[in-house]
Amino acid sequence: LGAFTIQPSEIAKIGIILAFASMICARRGRMKSFRYGILPFAAILAAIVGLLVLEPHFSASIIIVAIGGVMLFLGGARLVWFIAAAVAAGGGIAVLLTMFPYASTRITTWRDPFASTSDEGYQIVQSLYSIGSGGLTGLGQSRQKYLYLPEEHNDFIFSVVCEELGFIGALLILTLFALLIIRGYWIALHSTDRYGFLVAAGITTLLAIQVILNVAVVTNLVPCTGISLPFFSYGGTALLMQMAEMGIVLSISRDLPAGRVGG
Repeated sequence: LGAFTIQPSEIAKIGIILAFASMICARRGRMKSFRYGILPFAAILAAIVGLLVLEPHFSASIIIVAIGGVMLFLGGARLVWFIAAAVAAGGGIAVLLTMFPYASTRITTWRDPFASTSDEGYQIVQSLYSIGSGGLTGLGQSRQKYLYLPEEHNDFIFSVVCEELGFIGALLILTLFALLIIRGYWIALHSTDRYGFLVAAGITTLLAIQVILNVAVVTNLVPCTGISLPFFSYGGTALLMQMAEMGIVLSISRDLPAGRVGG
């Protein structure tokens, strides 16, 4: 947009949380019905994910569908709809793998990245080299980020963190993330109203999903999906939205009873 760029999917993530929380509160007594508890939410998700698939931007699609499902689960939707959605998602993934060959290539690479170290498996192999090079305490500086590891400033920044800070530093960062996530859920559970509970739980779940998937990708536990690490990865829109999300959670915590704030 002129002199600057934005990533709409980052805005859509928090938008889904706020919109779904409001809709769930308005339909509190009718969330178990398909007409009120599933159909309008599914329509919103389908519209957003449809646009993301056209980019294509599968990582954001995965996150938005996951966070939408979590919000519906917390809102009281019937379990049978989640089972049906899981079956449909399996069929959808099969179709996507057929329509987009590079997606199936990522799964093949995930299974054995060292079979193509100079081609499809190059990035994940370099990521594993970065993590392994850090040792216990790290090197103090990263060598892999100098034209060896692609996307070292974005999706694979945790690999650089492991190389520079070692196992101890990486474990400390993951511990801080865990404490932040636990605190977010604590605030949600002690919220004084249903809307605050849903928003705080949704934002915390969004943070947890992104941290878990990013670390899983750089360590080759799951196929590469291009998910950034919150507060670390490059991206102005993402950072701005994440800081706004933390501000919302803090705002919810201000309404907690005085005796519970420091619990």
